[in-house]
Amino acid sequence: MRLRGSFLRLGISVRRREVLELIEERTGDGKETSYRTLVAELWLSQDAAVSHLKRLWAGRFIKSTTYPSWFPERFGPGESIRDYSFTLARRGRERLRWHRERDRREGEGE
Repeated sequence: MRLRGSFLRLGISVRRREVLELIEERTGDGKETSYRTLVAELWLSQDAAVSHLKRLWAGRFIKSTTYPSWFPERFGPGESIRDYSFTLARRGRERLRWHRERDRREGEGE
């Protein structure tokens, strides 16, 4: 496992790609990812972790393993994203593939 985060959380800016890579790694290991995972692995605040998951879910980069897929990507009264776990969706895999391809092309151009 890679060391992630910063001991003091100083100067840390976690990008969407890093969150997707963590979710990809965990999905490959057969594990789900919750906001608690992001807090522990990326050393984010709870609010920042929830915010990342909300944006990724709304963009369909991740999918909930427990929230019915035919429901809209918004919660009703009393529901919270903190109650759900996620895995990488097809669109998330495609985005990571795009990032890696771009990195490869930029590496060849040097």
